[in-house]
Amino acid sequence: MIHIKSSIPLLVLLLSVAPMASRAQNETISAIQIKPFKSGGQKDRSKFLKKLAELSLRQKIKMELGKAVFTPFIAPSYSPEMEWLLSAGGLITFKTDPTDKNLMRSSIPLSIGYSTNGSITAGVRGFIYGKKDKYHVSGEFSFKDMPDHYWGVGYEKGRYTPRPDSTQYHRSWYQLKGNFVFKMVPDIYTGLFLDINQTIASELNPHMKNDPSVMKYGRDIRNIGIGVSVQYDSRDLAVNAYKGLFVDLTLVNYNKFFGGENRFWSVNFDFRKFVPFQKPRHTLAFQFKATQTFGDVPWSDMALLGTPFDLRSYTWGRYRDKTMAAGILEYRHMFNAKPGSSNFANKHGFVTWIGAGSLASKINLLKKILPSAGIGYRLEIQPKMNFRIDYGIGKNANGLYISFNEAF
Repeated sequence: MIHIKSSIPLLVLLLSVAPMASRAQNETISAIQIKPFKSGGQKDRSKFLKKLAELSLRQKIKMELGKAVFTPFIAPSYSPEMEWLLSAGGLITFKTDPTDKNLMRSSIPLSIGYSTNGSITAGVRGFIYGKKDKYHVSGEFSFKDMPDHYWGVGYEKGRYTPRPDSTQYHRSWYQLKGNFVFKMVPDIYTGLFLDINQTIASELNPHMKNDPSVMKYGRDIRNIGIGVSVQYDSRDLAVNAYKGLFVDLTLVNYNKFFGGENRFWSVNFDFRKFVPFQKPRHTLAFQFKATQTFGDVPWSDMALLGTPFDLRSYTWGRYRDKTMAAGILEYRHMFNAKPGSSNFANKHGFVTWIGAGSLASKINLLKKILPSAGIGYRLEIQPKMNFRIDYGIGKNANGLYISFNEAF
């Protein structure tokens, strides 16, 4: 995931992803060779588009056979925090049982990036459908070593603490978390949740050194949580649903007994509804999510509002507290090809959303609202697997996001 604050992505990113996605299939379709066509040569251009259509067809055949497909990408970008960043990675999709025609394809997007100021980021975020859909595995691993910002705990600190002189520090962080749930009855799953994370803060500014939460919990924080998840999941595809319902309730206990450093609880609720809208590949998506934490919750593990997966526009980590709630309504539109046109013509789309959320130390104090609205571009690099660029605007905030699959 790349979160770019007040920045402009290079145009070459959009121009290169589509042919790159097609070239990724060359291991099974090496007989097809694409040669650049000369500018203005209509005949060569027609041949080029025909080859792209053939590649798309071969890709579909490979996926119908249940085989793994890998689509690579490379994305240059710029941000004030990371300066110039080059991120590379790809999207892997596969079936745990290639012979099962009804089983959804699992997906694992991954990326690693390095910037001119020495920042390093890496991430893997996947969803796996088990054989005969008897279990689901969803999880992610994230790593960051970079200059970061900490405003403090609560709405007021996030809203009014000046940046960057009073917020900047260096952060080294990793997190491994995920669900492993088994099907109990149709659409009902239950199982275990695991969260292992560590934050190491250095080069603290005077504001952060005197912050009450930082003084109490320190600069090197490791927490391990184990919990239980109960889910209802009728989505047609988890990473990019066109229809269906998803409801998740997860209770997690973080404890020194597990090897962590603090004792606290976290209750997470996630409700998502997807409704087909007018035509195929047009969807209304709604999400309501809430987190409530109890006990000795360190500053590094509080509920966050304004991430690449909810209110896109706010810097990740700016707003944090013990309680968070947010709602988002999003319209997703993939363009449908005209009759007789190639499949390449319908790989593009857009989204637009509005949302709002609030955070506080307790539920009854959720009064200050953080709005978000935005628009995004979608490029289908594999069937129902999108590359996304989102731009969001919030209260005195804006952000650009580059990633795979949908925010929720």
